[in-house]
Amino acid sequence: MSRHAIHAFFAAVVAAAACVAPGALAQDAPRAAGTFQLAEGDILVEGKDGKARAPAAGGEVFEGDTITTFPRAEAQLQMADGASLIVRESSKLTIAEYVADGGDGDRSLIELARGALRSITGWIGLYNRANYRIRTPLVTIGVRGTDHEPTHLLPGDPRGEPGSYDKVNEGTTFVQTAEGSFDVPRGRAAFRPQARGGRARLLASVPGFFRPGRFEQRFESRAREARSAIQERRQARRELVRQRGAAGGAKAVRPAQPQKAAPRGPRQERKARERPAAKAIKDARPSAGTVRPQLRERPQRPRSARDQRQ
Repeated sequence: MSRHAIHAFFAAVVAAAACVAPGALAQDAPRAAGTFQLAEGDILVEGKDGKARAPAAGGEVFEGDTITTFPRAEAQLQMADGASLIVRESSKLTIAEYVADGGDGDRSLIELARGALRSITGWIGLYNRANYRIRTPLVTIGVRGTDHEPTHLLPGDPRGEPGSYDKVNEGTTFVQTAEGSFDVPRGRAAFRPQARGGRARLLASVPGFFRPGRFEQRFESRAREARSAIQERRQARRELVRQRGAAGGAKAVRPAQPQKAAPRGPRQERKARERPAAKAIKDARPSAGTVRPQLRERPQRPRSARDQRQ
């Protein structure tokens, strides 16, 4: 595909996403997974809701986002747990899971469909190693506190033989397949060919396509800075999560709100006015067991002489 065709395709996808009616695909807000430190060239980000956007430095990336880079493009990300990530050119990955609250439940799962990335792990890779995974169509890669470069090449990719690779710069990784798992030490690369019957193995030498990108020094400098403050960032994240939890609990218990009376019609208003008077009359009536007071007889006036003659 020519560079002009890539630009046209990229513009068409972003324009089509902008035409989606607001709220048409409304869902719960996704969890923030990190921020873009560099977005060079043509890069497309598609959210879990299907909306596409063109990222920029400082923009957020979320759990469920799929990042696609085109030829000569590169993205660098600072993840929520202090990890640093490069998405190299002609790559596609999905941030399937990314939870970085500073606790035992922290986890990350990145699915690499094609291309290459470099990952310098944050506190998930340091303290929750069992919960850190990078998955390709052929292998699952885990770490033991690591700087490594997972890669998955499709048939026809000029960079090398189709299959999944992992090169380790610092620390150790392990590659797991259906046949089992093995460790990959520093300075070595592992490979699992895509061909049927192929088995994962350590390579005798590191393939030539593993080479630094144009912005590698900038990436390494930022990664060192982030890694030096991992413990402080983790503690700050724990405190923030605790405060949000306390605030959420306080908001959950809300005082009952008085209900407003429904508006009355003319007939209801008349009945309401007559009700107190009717009640007063009813209260004034004696009940069945009430002894009525005796009425005193009027004294009779003496009859006059005229009355007597009649």
